[in-house]
Amino acid sequence: MKFNLLMQLQVANSTFNRSNHCLRQSVYAEDGLTLLEVIVSLALTLILIGGLLNLMLLGINNVSQGGGRTAACIYASSLLEEMKARPELLAGVVGPGQISADSMPFLPCPPPGIEAQIEYKPLAGTQHLYIVNVKVLTTGGNHQWEESVVGVVPVP
Repeated sequence: MKFNLLMQLQVANSTFNRSNHCLRQSVYAEDGLTLLEVIVSLALTLILIGGLLNLMLLGINNVSQGGGRTAACIYASSLLEEMKARPELLAGVVGPGQISADSMPFLPCPPPGIEAQIEYKPLAGTQHLYIVNVKVLTTGGNHQWEESVVGVVPVP
């Protein structure tokens, strides 16, 4: 009987320890994420993705503006080079002045949305050299800008 009572006490103690251990384990165990953790991680992810998208859009905008400005600089350089190659374009020009590139018979056509103004003045101390400033301006769009190319052109 004593042995039987001792056996029942050990079995009861073992059952108590197992159930107590399971209770402690389920209270302190982290089997998954809480709703708050999920919401915070989603908010951080959305903020980071929004920042990256903003940077990408800014980069695309800058690339498109850079392409337009590059085309304008190439156009201004080609006008200046054509004036150097064909000095008769400025023949009859006397004194400083300003003309539109559209009013002269240049070979290159302007890129869309761009116009060129040509300012010229005689180079001091010479008779047949002019300082020519080709200004290229935007005629529309969201961003207004201006590029300029300066050179010396012989005039017959």
